[in-house]
Amino acid sequence: MKNILPNNLHSIFIGIMLGDGHIYKSSPTSNSRFEMSFGKDRELFAFWIGDLFKDYSNTGITTVLNKKTTFLNIIFNFRFKTKTLPIFNYYHSIFYEANNDLWKYKKIVPHNILDLMDPVVLAYLIMTDGNFDKSRKRVRIYTNSYTKVEVEKLAEAINLKLKIYVGVLHDRKDQWILTIGATQLNLLREIVMPHFEPSMLYRIGLEK
Repeated sequence: MKNILPNNLHSIFIGIMLGDGHIYKSSPTSNSRFEMSFGKDRELFAFWIGDLFKDYSNTGITTVLNKKTTFLNIIFNFRFKTKTLPIFNYYHSIFYEANNDLWKYKKIVPHNILDLMDPVVLAYLIMTDGNFDKSRKRVRIYTNSYTKVEVEKLAEAINLKLKIYVGVLHDRKDQWILTIGATQLNLLREIVMPHFEPSMLYRIGLEK
């Protein structure tokens, strides 16, 4: 049996990794660690994540100076890091492909995303990479770092598993995002809202 996170943390972690999460390995044979950064406006969400995964970290949420900090305007962001542990190796194996020439890893949509998709995964993907477009009453998910084929695969998984129609929209250059339109909004909220951290409800057009 795979060494994976317990219970609901597994789906939460998949959603975070589809969004802004990152996993690092110092070598192909080393164990892995998870890291995520949060903007100053996402403090409550940062500490929510820190609490969920506190058993895997020595430091919890830490504050870091934002690069835009000036003498008159000091801005802090938030960061969470886990310990380097074997439990994150499985997630690294499905979210990264190795470039053996450069000894670098490229983040991908897992090939088994259809098996992984559930309401919790979608909720955390939206909380990390989502945005509500008030003018058109739609949710956009900024999947710009993935290829068009990967974004289409992700849209298909949401459609098939959750019965939510998701469009794939060209954003700029070779970048593609997901869109969930106004006709799907009530269904989307019904499915993901129970799994949202309250301060992030604005990303589906709701107030806490």
